Amino acid sequence: MTHASSSSGDTDKPKLSAIEAELLQTVLDPVQSSPWINTETAAEYEERLLAAGAFLEISEAEAAQGWETLSTQLDGVWINSEDGLLVQLQQKFAERVPADMLAVIAEKAQQMANSGKPMMKQMIGCVQECLNDVAEADLRVIARPMALAMRGSSADEFVEATVQSVRQTKWNDLSAIEQAKLGLAAARYAIAQVNTLK
Repeated sequence: MTHASSSSGDTDKPKLSAIEAELLQTVLDPVQSSPWINTETAAEYEERLLAAGAFLEISEAEAAQGWETLSTQLDGVWINSEDGLLVQLQQKFAERVPADMLAVIAEKAQQMANSGKPMMKQMIGCVQECLNDVAEADLRVIARPMALAMRGSSADEFVEATVQSVRQTKWNDLSAIEQAKLGLAAARYAIAQVNTLK
């Protein structure tokens, strides 16, 4: 009885078709089933790596020259950003604010814009050393409207309105408060320009 069931079990097994047999042979063949395995020998692989490395090698002189070129380019970017800010300030305020004060404002605006201080303190920090005759409390009163203005056109409008509110005359003929208004307007404008470049 046991013998009969075993023979009937053999006849119940499905036979493989030619395609299935070929597929099974391909899967079981270690060379064909792993085409991604590199058959290249270790020596050949090492030779190729050394050749590629030799191609990429540079001399110390070339490395020094490359570093010098990069440093010069980075210095140029930094100088151009500060010089560019000074040029913008001169275009907008040259007729109203002395050139030496604009240079100080451009330099200080670069520092203050990255300080994390409130806008009013940034503005005062840009002009304080140039306006020794004006108390800090007065500078705060003048700076407050421009500092609290939202970014964008309203801040520009406050700057423009402040400049227009100061009479057109020589710098030395202006009162200390009028000089402070123009200086703070230039500072607010400079800080806004630095922030747009971030």
